[in-house]
Amino acid sequence: MQPTFNPDSNKLRRDVVLLNRWIAVTHEYVRGDVVTLFAPDDPDRVITKRIIALEGDTVFTTLPHPDKFVKIPKGHCWIEGDDIFHSKDSNEYGPVPLALINAKVSYILLPFSRFGKIERVESSRVSVFKDD
Repeated sequence: MQPTFNPDSNKLRRDVVLLNRWIAVTHEYVRGDVVTLFAPDDPDRVITKRIIALEGDTVFTTLPHPDKFVKIPKGHCWIEGDDIFHSKDSNEYGPVPLALINAKVSYILLPFSRFGKIERVESSRVSVFKDD
């Protein structure tokens, strides 16, 4: 999730973040939220991605996804990393079940120089529109 987390990859320290696990119960997700979830291809691995689209949205995909656009089915979302060229995300997995999400990343706690709330950022790399 660089550059949102660990922007200086040359350092041996990583950002420490605060996770909101209650969101996994309430399912109050918004496009642009950064979440942690179990990887769709490896349930023993937890990944961090940004929610790009939610159920009912249509998202324009990028490679390697075979389709030009995908309508997100009920109970699913579209996730992507912030570095599109170095991210294994929904462009490989397809829409992922909301049930895989286990937390929302709320704050960066350490290092102190980066302390602050994680901002929601709607992607400018993809177009998302609501299908009526």
